[in-house]
Amino acid sequence: MDATSRIPGDTPIARTAVDDDEEATDALLRAARRAHVDLDEADPQLYDQIDAGALDSLTAHSRANERSGDFVLVADLWDRTFVVRPDAVEVYP
Repeated sequence: MDATSRIPGDTPIARTAVDDDEEATDALLRAARRAHVDLDEADPQLYDQIDAGALDSLTAHSRANERSGDFVLVADLWDRTFVVRPDAVEVYP
């Protein structure tokens, strides 16, 4: 099963663009806030579930490489599905 087959067919409850000078992890956290995740109370914390440095490196590499437009990472966090692409993060219920 590839990551794109795990993307829900529903409309996302939050979508955040990843700014050109922004790390993907920061955009993921902004998207989580928009999806009403209380990050102060979230258990487990993001860094206990995802290697932020690896995520940021993967998305930075994909942004720099024009041929990697198919990059997508799907992660289940805090009872929601997060879809991370080099240019945006979407959150699904």
